Amino acid sequence: IRIRAPFAGAFCAFTLLAAYLGLSEIQVPVNDKFLHFITFFILTLCFYWILETSRRRIVNFTLVICTLIGGVGSEFLQSAATSRQFDPFDILANLVGSVGALLLSTWYHKRMLERKRQAKKYQLVPGEDAGEGEEM
Repeated sequence: IRIRAPFAGAFCAFTLLAAYLGLSEIQVPVNDKFLHFITFFILTLCFYWILETSRRRIVNFTLVICTLIGGVGSEFLQSAATSRQFDPFDILANLVGSVGALLLSTWYHKRMLERKRQAKKYQLVPGEDAGEGEEM
């Protein structure tokens, strides 16, 4: 399994920023649910591309880590560690953002693999032109 360092670095940086904002008393002047959605969308998007492994394995791993543990666990941690109130709609926003990023990533990953397969399948024989031998 290979690790893609740029995605791992981005994930760590966004996780630290999200943890700081989530556990501090700073109030960001943005809709709270939108902030939860965007945060988990970005975290899941980065996390999906960290490991270079099979698509099925990375989907399952991302679903468990980002969507279930991160999306649900972070709200319990936030309510236990700060004076903020528990809000099930925050969990819903986390889950929707995470699942949205997961769907987008899997769609793009599938498309990327398909294009790679097509490129291998239709490679030209060395010395031939693309239009040679075809009648119009």
